[in-house]
Amino acid sequence: MVMDALAQFKEMQEEAFYSMEGLSRLNPEKLDFYIDYIKFQVSHGFYDPDANLNILKLYQFSPELYSRSCVGNVHMVLVKALMQLPNSDYVLCRAQLSQDMIDDPLTKKIDEVARLLETCQFPEFWNVIQEEKIFTTTVGFVEAVRNFVCFVLKLTYKNVEKDFLMQLLGPMTDQAIFEDLAEKNNWVVTGDTVFVGEKEEMVEQKEIVEKMPIDVVTPILAIR
Repeated sequence: MVMDALAQFKEMQEEAFYSMEGLSRLNPEKLDFYIDYIKFQVSHGFYDPDANLNILKLYQFSPELYSRSCVGNVHMVLVKALMQLPNSDYVLCRAQLSQDMIDDPLTKKIDEVARLLETCQFPEFWNVIQEEKIFTTTVGFVEAVRNFVCFVLKLTYKNVEKDFLMQLLGPMTDQAIFEDLAEKNNWVVTGDTVFVGEKEEMVEQKEIVEKMPIDVVTPILAIR
């Protein structure tokens, strides 16, 4: 019987959980399992932050396990962490890297992509990621970034020109992708403008005027 992806993920997740208990967390013999696990996450769209971080910890505390040929494992961990924005997973993983890892050209490219996202330079981001296969082949990467863009939009804007919004969301092969995002985020499209704020902000404010009878006001005025 062929195990489906979710069931396989749950099984690997459970194995990772028990393998990280106590001192066994840094057992170098488990590194191959963790590498298979991160590859599975990348190709199937799942995420286990503790197991991925443990790969970097193993390289950190057992530097003999790391070689230039292993840097691809580091890149996978970083990209999966970057997909969790606005959470701080990427910063935490980045802090575990050795100088050799940091100096790697693709690590520097991932750092650049992270900077573009964190500074909300989204149009430039979409151009840059086309240059590296790891961004376009990691399952769910584009969708995760679009979710982050939507998060930023809700905090920053009420109404956005649709053309500008499309630039922020990146290239789309199908109009249905935009329609799904609009529905998911409760956007309201009116002509060339899209309302992206909170629904409560659409309610018009009304001035409330309370009128007090003269027989109530007169005693108050008489006190003065």
